[in-house]
Amino acid sequence: MRICILGATGLVGRELLHLLPRAWPGSQLRLFASRDQELELDGRRYAVRAADALEAVDAEGGDLAFVALDDEHSARFVPRLRQLGYKVVDKSNTYRQDPEVPLVVAGVNDGLVDAQIDLVANPNCTSIPLALVLAPLRRCFGLRSVTVASYQAISGAGLATLDQFMLDARIGYQHNDRLGQGLATGGYVGNTVPHNARTDESGFSAEERKLMVESRKILTMPGLRISAQCCRVPVAVGHYEQVWIECEQPVDLAGAEALLDNERESPFVHLFPGAEGAGLSALSCLRERDRALVGRMRLDPRDPEGRGLCLTVAGDNLRVGAATNAVRIATRWFASADPTLQAPGMLS
Repeated sequence: MRICILGATGLVGRELLHLLPRAWPGSQLRLFASRDQELELDGRRYAVRAADALEAVDAEGGDLAFVALDDEHSARFVPRLRQLGYKVVDKSNTYRQDPEVPLVVAGVNDGLVDAQIDLVANPNCTSIPLALVLAPLRRCFGLRSVTVASYQAISGAGLATLDQFMLDARIGYQHNDRLGQGLATGGYVGNTVPHNARTDESGFSAEERKLMVESRKILTMPGLRISAQCCRVPVAVGHYEQVWIECEQPVDLAGAEALLDNERESPFVHLFPGAEGAGLSALSCLRERDRALVGRMRLDPRDPEGRGLCLTVAGDNLRVGAATNAVRIATRWFASADPTLQAPGMLS
């Protein structure tokens, strides 16, 4: 197999370099970024070419491409990759709401991907773990409405922002300042701030809109009542979501836990049983990087009919929220040597 990564030097691109040898050992890798450079990762050196090379007349074709670029550059390079014969999984927001392009969460609706499809959109890093949990609950109990509060890691803003956060944290915590008065009120260190991704006239940020509209498309529920409130927290990796759902039928709490603890019914989900949520933390994502974590499940006391459910969902935003899902999508075209990365072909 000939596999191409655009955005290879970014955080998600680097995670793909860990995953691809698991899925397709022995593949030929072609790496691209903004300029010619060399990438060192885990003691291995990779040659990285400027993405402009793909636009050359003599650019080589290939089998599979992962695009981890911003919207502008995805719009520029994805058509060229398709022209060169690649099947493409795109991480940007460019194609997610295109009715001609499947928006896919492996384990939920990856049955949409077949040999005739050559472009699939990879959802946002909060949408993926949420959909992995909502889909089986919807099949069992129905789904009326969803409310989400997300607490998102700094790595979601990219490599440069994460490195700056780590530097600022070292400087900011040099002094024994219990109140944190010396820290920037608009910064990430020691702070919780609104997710400031392009707030529009509705008052919702782009991050909040993504979570809402993507969930509707993934679950094929265009009328789903869903609202989201997103913020950044001073965590390097691991998005955390507090979720309130209203089901169509009364929820059997023990049955809901058993459902989410069943790999066949709820693929790529790891349940932390019990209402206290013991062990369910952002850093727990780093021990289960390729699965959505769920726990703290309890009935919502506001609904006397027992249709309301409160729960917590967490996921490694670089892996299950991005790179791992992209690889699993691609296993619908090319079977994975690692069964933990193989998409099951389920529909929501």
